[in-house]
Amino acid sequence: MRTYSYVEILLRRSRLFYNYAQEAIARGDYDFGVFFLEQAAQLRLKALLLRLLDFIPREHGVRELLGVIIKYLESLGKRELSSMVSEYASLWRDSLRILEDAYIGARYLAKTYERVDVEKALRAVEELFRVIEVVEHNVFS
Repeated sequence: MRTYSYVEILLRRSRLFYNYAQEAIARGDYDFGVFFLEQAAQLRLKALLLRLLDFIPREHGVRELLGVIIKYLESLGKRELSSMVSEYASLWRDSLRILEDAYIGARYLAKTYERVDVEKALRAVEELFRVIEVVEHNVFS
């Protein structure tokens, strides 16, 4: 399978998980809402990384994936973009922790999430998508 088609699959799945998250949140199912948001974020980041690196790193954590992107942008000499991604990761650290916790917690642990948790996670993912769009525009245009 060509890289481009795999990127498209990852993007489609990311959008689907984001839509599923919206539906779960609307139903008051915050555990799955935050889990679906984590999946949407992770797949969106992996689509970007596949475009940048031509492979997907083994990391799964959103913050780890952001770190890979930051380092790669620095290696390209894109310091402003790297700083923007780093600033995002710092500003949204607590919300990103909620997302990463949901990767395991919502599925396997007796962890439950409240509306406030999922709202923070939702805002973080929406901002992440905006940051990724800026990176893509500046790197691929």
